[in-house]
Amino acid sequence: MVKYDTAFLTERIQSTARDLQQRGIINENVIFIVVMNGGVWFAVHFLDCLDLQNQVFFVKLHSYQGSQQGALVWDYCDLPDLSGRDVIVLDDICDSGTTSRALLDKLEEFHPQSVRFVTLLQRTSTDATGLDLTSCIVDDSKDFFYGCGLDAHDGFDRFHPYVAV
Repeated sequence: MVKYDTAFLTERIQSTARDLQQRGIINENVIFIVVMNGGVWFAVHFLDCLDLQNQVFFVKLHSYQGSQQGALVWDYCDLPDLSGRDVIVLDDICDSGTTSRALLDKLEEFHPQSVRFVTLLQRTSTDATGLDLTSCIVDDSKDFFYGCGLDAHDGFDRFHPYVAV
């Protein structure tokens, strides 16, 4: 069942990107880090809304196998020197907050000036303690989502242009 259609998602992503850019949070000095695989769909659409060129890097970080949360898996690609830089992490969802906090802890080892998380979805039950978090959509359901980078069935449902449950 479609929960958020393409038109709604497009409006929320554009609105969030414009707001962060107008407030000066996103500028030409920001480094974007995209969490693969789920964050790729969101990142492409989010970055397309910006009228700036920025550096974009990728990390592979997840704690879900199918619909079950498990051990955290971390594998980062070559990251640049983050010392003193503002970093924005783009991801599909902040569910429990556990994965985001683990990534924050890891990124702080690189001594960035700041780390902000921007996600397509956030659950109202998310423990965002210690996170600078902006989400396009905040959802109060306990449903497992798929589409728009979110994966409920081992990679096959990730690229639907809507979020479904």
